[in-house]
Amino acid sequence: MTSTTNWLHVLKDEVAKQGMRSVAEKLGVSKATVSQVVNDKYKASTHVIQQRVEGVFMASTVTCPILDEIPLNECLEHQNRKFAATNHVRVALYRACRNGCPHSKLCGSK
Repeated sequence: MTSTTNWLHVLKDEVAKQGMRSVAEKLGVSKATVSQVVNDKYKASTHVIQQRVEGVFMASTVTCPILDEIPLNECLEHQNRKFAATNHVRVALYRACRNGCPHSKLCGSK
């Protein structure tokens, strides 16, 4: 079974077990997005959805330069946060995600 098939199989199994709404909430995406991916109708790249599924349901982790080992989906969430000087860890994460972290998907991060 390929990596693509594996994460998609896991997504479909979780939808069957938990329902579309619950899975969408856990992944941080809409029900429509989950439905389109499961039914092979999603027009955009499924790479980020795949990473979220791998982090939430498949225990895939990355080594964050600030937080050490974290779930892959949590890494994606940190990358998407806007800057806020609310605490030193959040500032450090913002900077790391934009300045060379090998896991960052943001432009100019590598």
